Amino acid sequence: MTSAPKVSVIVPTYNRAAYFASTLETLTHQTMCAPYEVIVVDDGSTDGTCEAVGRYLGCNVRYERIEHAGLPGPINRGLGLARGGYVMLTNDHDLYAPETLESLAEALDAHSSAVLAVSDVVLVTPDAARDVATYSFPYGGLVQGGRFLVERLLPSIGSIAPHNMFRRDALQGEMLDQTYGSSCDVELWLRLASRGDVVHVPRTLVRVRDRDEGSAHFQTNHRLVEQALRGKRAYMPADLEQDTRRAIEAGWRGRVDKSAAVSLWRALVGGQVEEKGAIRQLARREGTRAGGLAVDVLTRLPEPLSLALLRGARRLWGEPR
Repeated sequence: MTSAPKVSVIVPTYNRAAYFASTLETLTHQTMCAPYEVIVVDDGSTDGTCEAVGRYLGCNVRYERIEHAGLPGPINRGLGLARGGYVMLTNDHDLYAPETLESLAEALDAHSSAVLAVSDVVLVTPDAARDVATYSFPYGGLVQGGRFLVERLLPSIGSIAPHNMFRRDALQGEMLDQTYGSSCDVELWLRLASRGDVVHVPRTLVRVRDRDEGSAHFQTNHRLVEQALRGKRAYMPADLEQDTRRAIEAGWRGRVDKSAAVSLWRALVGGQVEEKGAIRQLARREGTRAGGLAVDVLTRLPEPLSLALLRGARRLWGEPR
C-alpha cells in the first residue's frame, strides 16, 4: 500500500497454526473501503505458523517474526509498525464478521470524544461449531468512559471486551505495560476508558474461541487473574462510593473462587501439580474465606478425590470468564 491505512489490525500469534488461517481469512475479507493493514507478529512460533501466513502476504498483510518474548512483546512490536490512525488488537484464533472493521471505524468517526469502540461478542467452542455464551453491552452508542470503567471493566476479572478498536493517539506515546504480562490488554482497556469516552456498536461482530488445551493460558489462568486484579485496583477511582467499591471487590472474590477451582482442575488434569501452591495462595489471598478453605483442602486431598470433587464443581460453575 502506498497511502497510509486508516486502520492497523495487529495479530500477535504463537503456535496457533491450526486456527490461524481461518482468522486471517476473516480479517482479509472485510467490507471496509478505506485502506487497512493487517500486521501479523509471530512470537517465535515453531508449528508452521509462517507457512499458514504465507498465502496471505502482500497487499494489506505484513508478517514480522520476533524471538519468543511472550505478551506484550509481539503487540508492542506491532504498535511500533502500525501506521493507521485507528488500531485494533485481535486474537490469532478468533473469527471476525466481514463488517467488523468498517463498523468500529465508523463509530469512532462519528464520536470524536470516543477513544475506544467496542462490540458485542459471542463465545464459541474451540472448534467454532457451537455457541457457548453471548456478551453484550446495554449502551447502543456513546457512553462516558468513567461509567464504562465502573460498570463494565472493573467488575469482571478478565477482559469482557477483548476485541476493541482505539485511537492510536490515545496511547499518548505509551506501549502496553510489560509488567502485566498476558493481562496487558486488560490494563490497556482500563487505561483508555480512563482517558476518554467509549462507543458501543450493538452488534455481534466477533466469535471468540474458548481456550483449548493448546492455548498458552489454559493452565496458567491463576497467573492471569493475579495480573488482572492488580490492574483493576490501579484504576479503581479514588472517589468511588464505598458501597460500589465493596460490591466490586466482593464480586472479585467470588470470581477468584471459581477461577482457582478451574485452575486447579486444569493443573491436575494436565499434570502441572507444581502449580498447586500458587493456586492455593491465590485463593487464600484473593478469594472468599470459604473459597480459600475449599481450595486449600482440595490441594491436599489425594488427586483422584480432588478431581472427582472438581468435576462436580465445573458442572455447577462452568468455566470462569
